[in-house]
Amino acid sequence: MARSFSATCGPDGLLHHLADLRSAVPSASGGIVFVSGQLAQRASGVAELVRSTWRGIPACIVPAAGVLSERGELEGDTGASGVLWSGGRVAPFALPERAEDPNRALRETLARAIGPRSATAILFARPGALAAGALEGLASCAPGACVFGAGTASSSAIGVTSQGELIEGPVTGLAITGFAPPIVDASPAARLLSGFHPVEEVSGGVVLRAGGRSALELFSAATATLGEQASAQPLVLAALADPEVDPRGAAAEPRGAAAEPATLGSVGSVGSVGSVRYVLRPIRGVDPSRRGLLLGDDARPGARLAFAVRDATAARAGLEGIARHVSRSALGSAPRFALYLSCAGRGQGLYGAPDVEARILRQRFADLPIAGMHSSFEIAPWAPGEARLALYTGVLALFRAPS
Repeated sequence: MARSFSATCGPDGLLHHLADLRSAVPSASGGIVFVSGQLAQRASGVAELVRSTWRGIPACIVPAAGVLSERGELEGDTGASGVLWSGGRVAPFALPERAEDPNRALRETLARAIGPRSATAILFARPGALAAGALEGLASCAPGACVFGAGTASSSAIGVTSQGELIEGPVTGLAITGFAPPIVDASPAARLLSGFHPVEEVSGGVVLRAGGRSALELFSAATATLGEQASAQPLVLAALADPEVDPRGAAAEPRGAAAEPATLGSVGSVGSVGSVRYVLRPIRGVDPSRRGLLLGDDARPGARLAFAVRDATAARAGLEGIARHVSRSALGSAPRFALYLSCAGRGQGLYGAPDVEARILRQRFADLPIAGMHSSFEIAPWAPGEARLALYTGVLALFRAPS
């Protein structure tokens, strides 16, 4: 059993909604409350409300840029959404505030919370808390984990344990065991402008050469196709994919020739074109003298580079695709509830109309309880026990019970 809510409200209204959910799910095992506006600025006060109203129920309170449910999306306002469910065992966790090595601290925290068991880890990270590569190596400490999540609006998420303790850190989350791992998929709000090119030379985060050409030359060729098509200045992003793997399972050597532009295939984790999965990264600067592009530490020799433009049509089609995929993958089970974590760079600012993504989810899942947020970045599934930081991405997780 699960119930969700969303509302424009202050503390008094939120208290009413929390009490209603508690009455509707008497044997609840866990919950999440997303808050925006003034409620996000007073997340500690919200945590106190959750602790007293959902007494004995582990939960997480997440500051967000906006909140959403199957009923609609609340942007630029004070409000809340949430879901309370029964089933499984839920344990909040938080990273130490001043860990010497945050990446190792995350791996050790997940190892303690989950270990080798089949489980789900939902991470809510404060902006700036996760460096490039922070999610690499998670499979070594939690190989059976389904990992996903999002970035908070500003302050840390707060966990409430079953004993009523409040915990928080740069990354706060929920470990869920004894419950079928959710079906999770993700899609970026972007249209590819080029094929993928193996990165050959990088210096200090600046990509100098890829696919046998300078990075700036590749960028110019890709963006030339935009021409006068866009009425406003388009947002062009780098799309990064892992090194190509040859049939024997080893990473292929970087080649000088670019991969042929792929056609849209089945939607997969993060971005997927054909069999290539990718994440989006901002282009932080240009180095004219070396004809390079500053992309940061994620751009490494051997990775594959393409260029993409933020696009509402592609975003809508991508969400429809992952919703269809998740729904079909759940056949033979009983859906309980879903979480949808959508970048704050999507929503009305992208589509020019409100509730576009909520309507897509409602059309696919009808009255299934859904709660979610508009996030500063996303933590998207990549492989068993692995995840990647993503931008302009929607992450959909469907929790279900065997039928």
